[in-house]
Amino acid sequence: MIMHYNIDRTVRKLINNIINDVIAPPMSSIQFNLQRLNALSPGLENTEAWENWCQKNHAWPADVPVPRTDAIPAMMKRRMSPISKLAVQVATELSRDEHIDFVVFSSRHGELQRTVTLLKDIQLGEPASPTAFSQSVHNTAAGLFTIATKTPVPATSLAAGEDTFHCALTEAAIYLSEHPEHRVLVIDFDAPVPEPYGEFEQQVFKPYALGLLLTKGDDICIERRPIHDANATHTQEKDLPQGLAFYSQWLDQRTHFEIESARQSWRWHIKQVEK
Repeated sequence: MIMHYNIDRTVRKLINNIINDVIAPPMSSIQFNLQRLNALSPGLENTEAWENWCQKNHAWPADVPVPRTDAIPAMMKRRMSPISKLAVQVATELSRDEHIDFVVFSSRHGELQRTVTLLKDIQLGEPASPTAFSQSVHNTAAGLFTIATKTPVPATSLAAGEDTFHCALTEAAIYLSEHPEHRVLVIDFDAPVPEPYGEFEQQVFKPYALGLLLTKGDDICIERRPIHDANATHTQEKDLPQGLAFYSQWLDQRTHFEIESARQSWRWHIKQVEK
């Protein structure tokens, strides 16, 4: 028994060392340049509207029409979920007249609304819709974007809890380090979770999509630190998804700010903000 315990303790120590030194070192950083960005949400369809949202302490517009989706073919829109429409619309607008080499779609909850609807149908003994099922996967928006734009571009879809947005930026930065001449499109999107999961949602926000066109460079540097090393006096935006927290700071033209999750802190250093 003692021998087994010692082996187990040694293995645990080795795993912890790998995590701390290789997978998630005490401090790591990524760098990139931001060429263009765009965001879309019901009632927030241009920079002026988003600036007003910031000035009103992130108050979401009420009783607003459905956002524009004119960049998506009409035949496709009929079967798409509202959140996929936002993501594909923003991605299509940002990629128009641009050469994109890689696309990263990031969403904490993805098509959860559609999945919950399917589960409820099954629970009631009703047949699940094949169309709804085919578009309930996490990479739905990525696939629809390549179809809508007829662009055979490599794409990936990420979900990483609270840190989904920053993990997408990390994925893009790693790609750019290997392909410095390429251009990467990052699309972060999400919507509030449906019932019965609402009790687990701490943040209050409306469906949104945020797009960033990135290239190799050092105009923006993001440092990642374990939360126990974080300086709590820095700017916090825990009430918003990380993508919106960044965009809020960007619109306020802040060059140094911090966004935290439960486990880690992301410290932004921007040479110059250009909205």
